[in-house]
Amino acid sequence: MDKETLHRYFEGKSTLEEEVQVVNWVEASESNRKDYLRERMLWDAVTLTTNSKDLGVPIQKRANQTSLWRAIAVAASIALLLGISWTIWDRSANLVSQQNQTIIVPAGQRVQLLLADGTKVWLNSKTTFTYPAAFSSKNREVTLNGEAYFEVKKDTEHPFIVKTNLYDVKVLGTTFNVYAYENADFFKTSLINGSVEVLSDHYKMNLKPGEAATGTSSSLKKGTISNLDEFRWKDGLLCFDDEPLGTLMEKFSIYYDIHIEVADPGLLSYRCTGKFRHNDGIEYALKVIQKDLNFTFTRNDESNTITLK
Repeated sequence: MDKETLHRYFEGKSTLEEEVQVVNWVEASESNRKDYLRERMLWDAVTLTTNSKDLGVPIQKRANQTSLWRAIAVAASIALLLGISWTIWDRSANLVSQQNQTIIVPAGQRVQLLLADGTKVWLNSKTTFTYPAAFSSKNREVTLNGEAYFEVKKDTEHPFIVKTNLYDVKVLGTTFNVYAYENADFFKTSLINGSVEVLSDHYKMNLKPGEAATGTSSSLKKGTISNLDEFRWKDGLLCFDDEPLGTLMEKFSIYYDIHIEVADPGLLSYRCTGKFRHNDGIEYALKVIQKDLNFTFTRNDESNTITLK
């Protein structure tokens, strides 16, 4: 594979044909995969050192950083941009102070964390997650702007609380998903097992396994989980079951960091069911939808906009 094609792919400027070419080449052999990772690490290292401000370095810390943590941050940045499921192992205060840590996940990437109490967390694209290096003696509190999947280590004496801009989710030990991007007046938490309590100044709701709470700033409703595939985003799959096109485009806009306009209102009545690999890219996903829905789309790189007609 020539380096110019790979570099265009890294920058997100490759054509659909080039994207397919790169993916097929990487999956063709272990040797190709290693060559891809090696070239990507070199490209990312150069980009991080020359233009880290423009990239928006994914790991930030609200305190003075030690040289060790700065090294970890750079390693995490490279791992994030590679799309590797990177795990942070917190050893209480041995590596970092008890100040909060903030992780910002770039568009199109995912991160897996292991918190100090043994809780596992998966973070989706364009998610900001803040957590302490060591939890307090009263509770375990984290802050989420985006989407995350939690497997909380059970501790009946120390509740685990996820704070979002609309609602808080309080648990003792359970598995659940939270969707709460601040730029959208929408909240959803889905309970896979255990129990959760959804709280705000005006609402309080308890969930049982298989139930979900959806809400805005003015309402909160209980429903059921229709398909567990919707949580496979943590495995790199975008799965949709009878999803309205408008809702789907909103998610694509977040996952791929691009503005999407639907110029033809008639398209919004279409409901989508299907699965896409996250790294297939948005143009590939749109072309798959085109097989069932008659529309065209144009992409304007200067305004970072895709328009469906």
